[in-house]
Amino acid sequence: MKIVHIVPSFGKQSYGLGSISMGLAKAQLDTGADVSVWSLDMEEDVLWASQTYNFPKDKLFGFPPNIPLIKTSRAEVSKALKDKSFDIVHQHSLWTSQSLITSILRKNGAKSIIAPHGTLSEFALGKSKLKKDIALSLFERKNLEKSSVLHATSEYEIEDFKRLGLNNPIAYIENGVGSEIVEMKGNGEQFKEKYNLPRDKKILLYLSRITPKKGLDMLIPAISELKDDFRDWVLVIVGNDEFNYQREVLEIIDKCNLRNKVFIIEPQYGNAKFDVFDASNFFILPSYSEGSPMVVVDALAYGLPVITTKSSSWNDLNKYQCGYWVDIKKIEIKKALEKMINLSEEELILYSKNAVKLVREKYLWDEISQKTIEMYKWLAYNENKPNFIY
Repeated sequence: MKIVHIVPSFGKQSYGLGSISMGLAKAQLDTGADVSVWSLDMEEDVLWASQTYNFPKDKLFGFPPNIPLIKTSRAEVSKALKDKSFDIVHQHSLWTSQSLITSILRKNGAKSIIAPHGTLSEFALGKSKLKKDIALSLFERKNLEKSSVLHATSEYEIEDFKRLGLNNPIAYIENGVGSEIVEMKGNGEQFKEKYNLPRDKKILLYLSRITPKKGLDMLIPAISELKDDFRDWVLVIVGNDEFNYQREVLEIIDKCNLRNKVFIIEPQYGNAKFDVFDASNFFILPSYSEGSPMVVVDALAYGLPVITTKSSSWNDLNKYQCGYWVDIKKIEIKKALEKMINLSEEELILYSKNAVKLVREKYLWDEISQKTIEMYKWLAYNENKPNFIY
């Protein structure tokens, strides 16, 4: 069976989406499957992904766009038109020319799976609404409707499919991490020293893009309202600026008089990310909209308890006592922060152990990739339909 994953990017700046697609592809490769990954990346991104994920370079393909109007690559379109060898095409995310590639490979005989990764949520569809409405009517709805399976990584994505009136079979398969991540160790002291962070404070970590949908405009005022209760903590924001939103975040920090409580730090890639995790005590992602955020799984795997909103399906945080899953409201984020602050050192240690336990039991790629292989075999060879597809 020959498999290709289609993704906009797996390079250094792809963040969660690159990590998800490459993590899954690598786990499938390790089972002996014939797996390739196509992206719109440059050659240096291909090299970076090969080294970072220990993935054969000849199985990674970057096709930098050279058709400006539709931001696609002549070389990728040409390769897709000629290649009739794939049994499975697994597309990650929507709204790019990669949907065209999936459509071409589908016409060439491949069974297609589409994983939107949050791009069909009501919040996401509301951004650049006119462009997305046009894209849906021109090509994206047809691409979705003709997919053999829709891949939901959270319960909310199942509702997204239903809201759009899609009747395809749906596979509910969550994201994961490699088992080696659970064993990784970083150098938190080195990170604190490099960025001159206070040694006597606990760190609440936000590691993601600095962008409007991530809820920093709720989180920072919530911290401000805690006043002196937050005295033993600082918020460290690590990520790249998107849409020049960092300037707005700085204005919120100044308005809340939190310059000594909130620190913004440049993105951390590769092993440097583990130094950030090692320096931190709790993780937060207060988003308005998500798919199944990879960074939450990464944080849990390192033993960081997590606060996140009901923009994605994380009831496991409450069930496993390793964090708080709250409504998308400032007041609920504030209540979760109050609970975090009041945890004893013993409780923090317990929450950390529970975080790792949750990942080991439910979120390792080794087991998750087996589900995808079952799905592929059902599609390609008409084997038994898996019980997670309905």
